[in-house]
Amino acid sequence: MRGNSFGSLRFAVAVLLLSSFAAAQAVSGKIVGYVSDPSGAAVPNATVTVTDLDRGIQYQTATNETGNYQETHLLAGRYKIRIEAPGFAPFETSVEVHVDASTEANANLTVGQTQSVVTVTDEVPLLKTDRSDVATILTTNELASLPILDRNLTRAVFTTPGTQMNDWQHASSENPQGGVQFSANGQQFTANGFLLDGTENNSSGLGIAVINPNIDALQEFKITTGNYDAEFGSVAGALLQAATKAGTNEWHGSLFE
Repeated sequence: MRGNSFGSLRFAVAVLLLSSFAAAQAVSGKIVGYVSDPSGAAVPNATVTVTDLDRGIQYQTATNETGNYQETHLLAGRYKIRIEAPGFAPFETSVEVHVDASTEANANLTVGQTQSVVTVTDEVPLLKTDRSDVATILTTNELASLPILDRNLTRAVFTTPGTQMNDWQHASSENPQGGVQFSANGQQFTANGFLLDGTENNSSGLGIAVINPNIDALQEFKITTGNYDAEFGSVAGALLQAATKAGTNEWHGSLFE
């Protein structure tokens, strides 16, 4: 009986640890916003339709009693937002969603017929107000234009201030994918963290990524060097989050070689 109780306790602890680990993997972003009328007052129960332009997937939500809405667990990419409410002209805008980040899309509705549509082009905000992390986000086009001759993704970390390559590297026998060993903000190389599509990708003993994906396979690459969210408490140097393009859910050899 005592042995069974001990085994049950170990099982429960393992489940809790796995749940915490799974919850800590940030692979998606979200869209948040506030919908108001011409006077600035909140518009509750407005229908918000979010369309993933890269994958053709559509999501629908509604504003709450304070006029706020959010759509979470969105993959990085381009999205169209359409907001509709009785008595107001529909509102449309397009935004970019990034890994482990919030994209704000507010709407000021105008009184009008449903046949007329107010379209707003998105603008990159000058100041990030929803979080304090220090990060660099590289899109697929930016990654493709980087002058990295060997297409080694780890070298993209040097686009971020405070990072430098170590004066020694692991031998190819223990680092067959050629990951570059580096330090960030004066921290030890083992203090860096690596995520691939939200999955732990870190060889903690060697301080390199287990899988070093090809640059051309990525949708987005985020490098965070300070003020991490609590879920990344094990990282003290740089956190590298790689998100593959839509449809690359199978890790074929050609993708990561």
